[in-house]
Amino acid sequence: MPILISISPVILFLILINSLDSFKLLKLNIIIYAIIWGIISAIIAYPINTFWFSTFHPNIVYSIAAPITEEILKSLIIIFFFYKSKLGFLADSLIIGFAAGTGFSILENLFYVNQIETQNIMLWIIRGFGTAIMHGSSTAIFAVVSQNIITKKDNTLIHFFLPGLTMGIIIHSLFNSFFLPPLILTILQITLLPLIVIQIFTKSEKTLKAWMESQSDSEIELLKIINEGEFKNSAVGKYLSSIKNRFSTEVMIDILAYIQLHLELSLKAKGILMMKEAGFVPTINEEIKTMLVELDYLYKSIGKTGMSVLKPLIKISKKDLWKINLLK
Repeated sequence: MPILISISPVILFLILINSLDSFKLLKLNIIIYAIIWGIISAIIAYPINTFWFSTFHPNIVYSIAAPITEEILKSLIIIFFFYKSKLGFLADSLIIGFAAGTGFSILENLFYVNQIETQNIMLWIIRGFGTAIMHGSSTAIFAVVSQNIITKKDNTLIHFFLPGLTMGIIIHSLFNSFFLPPLILTILQITLLPLIVIQIFTKSEKTLKAWMESQSDSEIELLKIINEGEFKNSAVGKYLSSIKNRFSTEVMIDILAYIQLHLELSLKAKGILMMKEAGFVPTINEEIKTMLVELDYLYKSIGKTGMSVLKPLIKISKKDLWKINLLK
């Protein structure tokens, strides 16, 4: 019974927030990786926290050292996914952040169940609905805040993660410091968290729809110009003519091919997003896989200098990289 009470709330809440995502953009394996990393980070945190307890007063460990250690460890998988352009919107970050915290809390609570022999059900209720949910929430908030900053800056720099990490550590520290009775903290947490989650999902879906609408018209128009042979006289064609002396003929051909292929894949990705929103499960056919392989080849052939001249022509932001990753 203690095991069930201490780990089931956080698992059920993770399932709930994932089910609320109408677009279902995250692949199951990414969520599983986050959970597994959460478990691994709990294993790594144990000897580190043991050292802190041997060095500092327990109150310092609970309120400062442990929150810093644990939040940094949990956040590493989120940072990795950001650098790999696997997280595009707030809902994705919320789910993955909570998944990492879920993995951590599962192992931590299993450890406490084996270490503490007590029939006090209230203790396990507080650990299940309180501490476990706190671990998920603090990492989720880190991920959401980081997503917001990275989206605005359109870049992934390590210091962009500091505000979210600081917020996660503060939440963790306040919970461990018992500035309110544990039962009151638990009630507040399970009351406020669903409201916060709903707000984040609402904002995420509005942002995604607005982003899709803002891009589609321009991409369709540019692709139409290319396919109808009007590219040379277009603004894009004139721009490329102005820089053609900087590259060999072969590279210019690859640049043109990259533009067309990127636009086609971008529109296919938007089609997948619309299918997901409508409740369908899209499949990635062999044609798309071949196009992705060709896109990677062209990217390497063009090189960083060639890609830099494409920025005024096609959107290659963090969200656009994430969008292409949907097809993989």
